Amino acid sequence: MTVAEVIIAAGIVLVGLVALIGAMPLGTSQIGESNLKTTATFLAQQRLEQIKNAKWTTVPAVDNLGGSGSNGGGEVAQWPDEGYASITFPGSPNCSAGARSGGCRFRRQVRITDCSVVSCAGVGTGTATVNTLRQVTVSVFFSPLAGTGTGQVTEESVQLSTLIAKRP
Repeated sequence: MTVAEVIIAAGIVLVGLVALIGAMPLGTSQIGESNLKTTATFLAQQRLEQIKNAKWTTVPAVDNLGGSGSNGGGEVAQWPDEGYASITFPGSPNCSAGARSGGCRFRRQVRITDCSVVSCAGVGTGTATVNTLRQVTVSVFFSPLAGTGTGQVTEESVQLSTLIAKRP
């Protein structure tokens, strides 16, 4: 091998290494964003599971699910005592609603909407609304990762929905 061939080969390897080093911050930030979305999805799924286990039965008439407002437009539920508030994780006991770091990065909102069904109540008596189904939507809001000097970053969210039927 000549010196010229070695210099050309070293230049090609150097260009490849510089390209890989340039791609590292992008890959690292994408991993961080994926981590936030995974955590937000987990928090939404966790709340859905708690709500699905709430007692909503016909006999005896028990409604621990909530969202049974007569307006039909649904309500933002404080389920059971949490509404649009910060979620505190272990290791971050002093979270405030405005904090956006560590365990204070996530907020969760629950919306429960009646999905009423109209059924025949009998001949000549008209129709009646039978409330046996509700839609539950859990939204988890979080502040994405931001670089230094990028200004204010808008919140992102993950939203999960399910239907819950009244148990007999």
